[in-house]
Amino acid sequence: MRVVKQQAIALALSLAACGGGAGASPDWKTAPNLEAQGWLISTTANPRGDTWLTVGGTPERGMVLRETAPDVWTPEVIPDVPLLNWSIVLDDGSAFAVGTRGTVLHFDGAHWSLQTAPTSQDLWGIWGATADDVWAVGGNGQADTQATLLHYDGQSWRAAPFPALARPNVWAFYKVWGANANDVYVVGQRGAVLHFDGAAWSELGVGIGEDLIAVWGVGPDRIAVVGGRTSGVIATFDGARWNTAQLAPLPGLNGVWMSDRDHVYVAGIDGALADVDFTTLAVEPHYQATDRIFHALHGAAGRLLAVGGNLGATAAPYLGIARARALETP
Repeated sequence: MRVVKQQAIALALSLAACGGGAGASPDWKTAPNLEAQGWLISTTANPRGDTWLTVGGTPERGMVLRETAPDVWTPEVIPDVPLLNWSIVLDDGSAFAVGTRGTVLHFDGAHWSLQTAPTSQDLWGIWGATADDVWAVGGNGQADTQATLLHYDGQSWRAAPFPALARPNVWAFYKVWGANANDVYVVGQRGAVLHFDGAAWSELGVGIGEDLIAVWGVGPDRIAVVGGRTSGVIATFDGARWNTAQLAPLPGLNGVWMSDRDHVYVAGIDGALADVDFTTLAVEPHYQATDRIFHALHGAAGRLLAVGGNLGATAAPYLGIARARALETP
């Protein structure tokens, strides 16, 4: 549970939610059947929105929820694993989820199975171009350890080499996302950003020194990265340069998702959800009346879903939060 505490609270977890289109007044509603399930750390879907997963759990017991009908979330049968932090759903119907203590789960379309990973470090993010080209990242964020970067080739997970970082004291990577198999980004502690060009990883400088927690995009020239511990920060890449901003009074941000080239949706601590214009970085905040933390958000099939919980809790009850709204198409 270190990243949620590292991330937005105090020192136990360290991992990411959002708003709507320009000029919109989004009507966020509690997502039925989700909040009573425990911490909701990540939510994701395939582009069609017909396979939607939410993962999380408690510090000692992970869970995967599948939406089996509109607003009906059913627990999946999974091995006994600790807290799950992130998941992906691939076009072929397979899925992966990662969690604390080096946990990796794989779904083959019918069954979930536990895979062997060459690490015991907490894993915070996962992304794949295909079922045989998947990246996972993590690390415990503490001194005298190394950030974790893993690759799956369809047969086994292996530690992936990356260059010695010029940026000091980067002990955790938090998320990974790619425009395609040859254009992949990793973000992490103290403003760390890595880029993979299909052959090797290189370190980038985007002008931010604070922890970067999440990355998403809709193409190689439309990428957004968010983070910050006390106040929110954002960096966007238009294919030529990075544009950065402090988003105060928005608090620290954990989640980012983009519906199109212009609209960035973000989520964070203190119930913060907001829409950000990709080009101007103008912010339209939409706070929820809660002291819980939004950790992630995702959109598909006309709906935007933001999830999180009381992620700093060190004892039960472990409470989730889930808000949904209609997502306007541009």
